[in-house]
Amino acid sequence: MPEPHLCHIERRADGAVLVRVRSRVVDGRALPDAVFAFRAGDPQYSYWNEQLRSREAVPPPTLPVPPTLPTYEPS
Repeated sequence: MPEPHLCHIERRADGAVLVRVRSRVVDGRALPDAVFAFRAGDPQYSYWNEQLRSREAVPPPTLPVPPTLPTYEPS
């Protein structure tokens, strides 16, 4: 099973959890990505659904607001 942090996980409109594992480039060539879809009732659905929920629960990082630059007003 791939490591969850190496996968892109999303929910499709039909409720299925889509897991994409990026392929690696070897000798300048890469295979297509591995893509799996899990639906409620599938043996691995609850695992990947929980991985997706935990990612959704983490707020995105906030960027610091740069200080305001002084304005120049001609006299």
